[in-house]
Amino acid sequence: MKPNYVWSSIGKLLMIIGCCMLIPAIAGIFYKEQEYQVFLETALGTALVGALLYVAKKPPTTQKSRTSLRDSYAIVAYGWIVATVFGMLPYLLTGTFDTVTDAFFETMSGLTTVGASVLDDIEGTAKCVLLWRSLTHWLGGMGILVLFVALLTGQGTGAMQIFKAESSGPVKSKLQPKMVETARILWLIYVANTILVILLYGLAGMNLFDAVNHGFSAISTGGFSTKNLSIGYYDSAWIDWVSIFSMFIAGINYSLYFYAFRTKSLRCFWQSLELRVYAGVTVGATVLVAWFIAPAYQYQLPLVIQDAAFQVVSIITTTGFITCDFELWVAPAQMVLILLLLCGACAGSTTGGIKIDRHVILMQKAVQEIRRFLHPNMVTRLKSNNKPLDEDVVLSVTTFFYIYMTLIVVGTYLLCMLGGEMLDSLTAVMSCLGGVGPSIGAWGPIESYSSASALSKWILSFLMMIGRLEIYTVLVLIRPFHGKWPNRSKKAVNHDFEEDGVIEPLVRD
Repeated sequence: MKPNYVWSSIGKLLMIIGCCMLIPAIAGIFYKEQEYQVFLETALGTALVGALLYVAKKPPTTQKSRTSLRDSYAIVAYGWIVATVFGMLPYLLTGTFDTVTDAFFETMSGLTTVGASVLDDIEGTAKCVLLWRSLTHWLGGMGILVLFVALLTGQGTGAMQIFKAESSGPVKSKLQPKMVETARILWLIYVANTILVILLYGLAGMNLFDAVNHGFSAISTGGFSTKNLSIGYYDSAWIDWVSIFSMFIAGINYSLYFYAFRTKSLRCFWQSLELRVYAGVTVGATVLVAWFIAPAYQYQLPLVIQDAAFQVVSIITTTGFITCDFELWVAPAQMVLILLLLCGACAGSTTGGIKIDRHVILMQKAVQEIRRFLHPNMVTRLKSNNKPLDEDVVLSVTTFFYIYMTLIVVGTYLLCMLGGEMLDSLTAVMSCLGGVGPSIGAWGPIESYSSASALSKWILSFLMMIGRLEIYTVLVLIRPFHGKWPNRSKKAVNHDFEEDGVIEPLVRD
């Protein structure tokens, strides 16, 4: 571990965050809100601290090309915490929240795109604060560390490793030999999708401010809204369907957008098994929910399909927007939504959760083991998109799933010990770990998490970060700058990132 390299990189990251704080400051000036001064001060202070940290800890040039994977994990894990600490300052200094706990919870929820909120009166909050709230979603969606790689060069092999540590998904996906170029292209696609969604919201009837905020939240699959009733405030079929479309495309693996951009062809979308399963699960869950809730809607099919599709897409993509109180639905419909809390969309997207790709691999593995039991001499190998899967990937997925389930059990137990009801605690943990936001029970779709105890909020905040960084990256916090990691040869390390001259950045497990 090279502490100087880690903290100098985090210093650069703080400078980027400081610059981003100028955006709500400009909005505050435009809307004539006094809170703009806070954003100007925090922007200057954050950038200054980042610059001082970078200068004080700047490592020798020779270290930049010899960084380890652990250095990159440390940058991601510590960078996320530092970004949250500085990101919560505007909430505290503007008086939006009175306690560090609430400000930290809201900021962590924003950057991890969970969308769980402790803000009760959203519409009574200053517009520049609401814009910062949505902007944390947008920065965390593609990943502030990926933005860091995209904007700053000179990281050497560290750029590849930072990208790998911050990206999600179990299966390798070849993109570009140069990580900086890859990160820039992905961010350009992300920006293009955001602009498209903002325009669609505008055409559907939203004003510019609401369109920008909801565009940031939808494309990052975050869920923060400028209204207390979320998307349901507008009571508009057009806005609902724009949201459904926006959330769905945000749940698609961004490597497919990358391939489509490079090849000028949409063929790669149809060829993706994960995308086909994602679409199939979404349609199937929508049909099930619509079937269960139709009697309560007096069989008004357009409204039934609209509400069912909205909530299914919102949950499976871990966005968390709402149009109705689904706690009033019948139990079977609620059960479908609870199961979707464990689903997630595609790997390599802005969504949270376990991810479709892992479920596909686990299902294939289960079928393989059953066939082996029936036919002991049969030799089979798992495949993904007609390509053989390495056994290490399969083992990684099963390990991830076990740890994920264990975290749900432990988190639920801790919240129950703090006074929470069983269902409230279980769905809250599943929601925050999976990056969804609203749960079922005390912290349901129309309630905030403000009623949770302070310790419960800290536990849920930690689960948000674990879920966003997918467990393994957070392990660096346990033994940050000491202890021994497996000693691997340089050749072995390079193989993780490069095969036949093409970098494979989307492996984390």
